Amino acid sequence: MSVDSPSDPMPRSSLIFTGLIAVIGVAAATLLGARPLDPQEAAGVFPPWWGREAALVAASEAGSILAVGALPFIVIVRSDQGVASARLREAGALFSIDPGRVAPCSL
Repeated sequence: MSVDSPSDPMPRSSLIFTGLIAVIGVAAATLLGARPLDPQEAAGVFPPWWGREAALVAASEAGSILAVGALPFIVIVRSDQGVASARLREAGALFSIDPGRVAPCSL
């Protein structure tokens, strides 16, 4: 039996694709609205597969580590030069967001 039968009004693969596009759209809108407000502080989101230690090492290259987010691959840093987001990207962060949008944990 086929997953997508011709009698279905919308095949399952189309529903999955539509759902994926919706999730990407919501995530993009959220990230764009979460840009760091203070250029000196930002939360870098590093690749999840790096793990906590690799994210901390990379973040330390971007500035002073202030905290780790609720997820171990999110690190909040401060760069006195006012370029925290750019330095996080150079250090390997996928993107950066406003630290106020991150639930911090202790180091």
